[in-house]
Formats: sequence, structure tokens, C-alpha cells
Amino acid sequence: MAQLQNARTVVRFEDIGFTRMEMEGLPDEQVCWKNVSFDEATGQGSYLMKMAPGTRSNPHTHTGAEEFFVLEGDLTDNDGFSYRSGDFVSLTAGSSHFSYTKTSCLLEVTHRGATKSIVEGAL
Repeated sequence: MAQLQNARTVVRFEDIGFTRMEMEGLPDEQVCWKNVSFDEATGQGSYLMKMAPGTRSNPHTHTGAEEFFVLEGDLTDNDGFSYRSGDFVSLTAGSSHFSYTKTSCLLEVTHRGATKSIVEGAL
């Protein structure tokens, strides 16, 4: 059995270590992330995400479930549903959306499968 200190990863929301999130079709959006356990090959794991005021994510479909916790700020999905600080959200596999923030937000995001970029009109 692994020693706990060898099995633990701790990541903080400090600015150091955040990088611009590459989003198909939205190269200029101020969305940054810090990897915790996310594996880009499988699309599974968790990361911390910062969205600057007035930014959005690209439209995408989830091949596995997505869960996120809104730590600070506001976030609104393309269908108009608004989330606020303290909300824990679970989206099922096969769901499609994009999200935007008016004031900014901090999120903890967990994926249980890859996402596929889609055209906004497909929502």
C-alpha cells in the first residue's frame, strides 16, 4: 500500500501554475486552468478553472459525466440557467452546453470522459 504522502496531490487557486485553456474556436477567451488529476488522453480527472469577466467556454458534448463546484462568482449555461457560488452541478454523459460568466468565476471541474467540441447551432 502506498504511503499517504506519496499518494496526495494538493493544488491551490494561487495564480502560479495556471495556463490558458485551449478552446476550439475561442482562442482569445480569458479562461485558465490548473491541472490536478486530469488526463487529456482519457478525458478523466479534475482541474481548477478561472474565467475572467465576460468570458465563455466553447460549445461541447460530454461523453462522460461532468461535475463542477462553483467556488466564487457566477456562471450561466447557454439555456439561461444560472449557477452561483456554492452550487455543485452534475451533468450527465451526452449533455451538451457552453457556459459564460458576467463577473468571473472560480470552479473545480471533474470529467468522467472526454468532451467533443460542437457548433453552437447544434445546441
